[in-house]
Amino acid sequence: MIKRELLRYAFWSTWATGLPRLMALRHAGQGGILSFHRVLPHSSQTFASQAVPVTPETFRSIVQTLADRGYRFLSMSGLADWLEDPDQPGKFVCLTFDDGFSDTYSQAFPICREFGVPMTVYLVPGFVRREFPVWVLGLEAVLAGNHETLRFAWEGQELQFPIRTERQKRFAYAAIAPLLSAAKPGQVRQACSELEQRYGIDFAALGDRNLLTPAMIADMQASGLVEFGAHGVRHLCLGRLDETEAYREIAQSKQECETLLGVPVEHFAYPYGDSQAAGWREAEMCRSLGFRTAVTTECNTIFPTDRERPFLLPRLTYNGSFQDTPLLELLLSGTLPRVRRVLQADAYERARRAGEGWDSTTKQA
Repeated sequence: MIKRELLRYAFWSTWATGLPRLMALRHAGQGGILSFHRVLPHSSQTFASQAVPVTPETFRSIVQTLADRGYRFLSMSGLADWLEDPDQPGKFVCLTFDDGFSDTYSQAFPICREFGVPMTVYLVPGFVRREFPVWVLGLEAVLAGNHETLRFAWEGQELQFPIRTERQKRFAYAAIAPLLSAAKPGQVRQACSELEQRYGIDFAALGDRNLLTPAMIADMQASGLVEFGAHGVRHLCLGRLDETEAYREIAQSKQECETLLGVPVEHFAYPYGDSQAAGWREAEMCRSLGFRTAVTTECNTIFPTDRERPFLLPRLTYNGSFQDTPLLELLLSGTLPRVRRVLQADAYERARRAGEGWDSTTKQA
């Protein structure tokens, strides 16, 4: 919580200096792809999928602000067209939603329909069919309950976390989530099965309450405002899979989404989307399968040079934990992306020097 408050203060302080306006001159590019996951009313939970949604009021304000500032709203197909002719004037923005949560339909879609702006939703067929458990929903259900301890087996060991307080719940989630994010499908199923047995978690019911249905998808598609992309069959970290498995995940998700929608699916979002989840191997798979774009979670705005990497496009993740700050301006001006790149480069350099036994004496020598 202290770190979050410090970041919030830093965001406001940076905005107050006027730095984003200066940064925008060089780092704003032509626009950006905004990434959302959930649009929900305020929640008391501070972990899992309930921790980072934007409220409907915030999402409406984002759309209104962008419209007032003259941004063009593009679908991902519109962005693909722009990449083929990036000399078009004016700023643009894409509104994208991952995973296929039902609040995309109940909360975000009505607002986009009211403003007449397009949105792109990346679907996970295994979630739509309720055939693969959404581990994050089950884990947060356990943490939200009145349990003293969270226990489950992992790779032959019994993991145990106290979860009486909010701080303990956040720590447990932060420890477990990376394991399940990088897990193979069998490991995810086993972990979810254990949560069902030990804590009475009903993953089918959680899916019905939280995920899009085919009827919702059909209604959004019929509006002409919503474009759908693929997001993997089971939301697995592709970079952790061998080449055959990764290719199958991408190809099958495309095929199953096309069967559901009855139209070609031309856009892909890599699950998790960081450098461990997607690289040139996955980009080449998307190219060979006929996608027009594929998006990562690399934080950056869009420049004409991105036409050279349409299958590794960056996005600007809108974290609801900071929705009461000037986050939108900090993202679209390129300020936060630039700061993150500097910090990551500095961290990489420190790690490299540590690995080489580098110190000031070595440098002087």
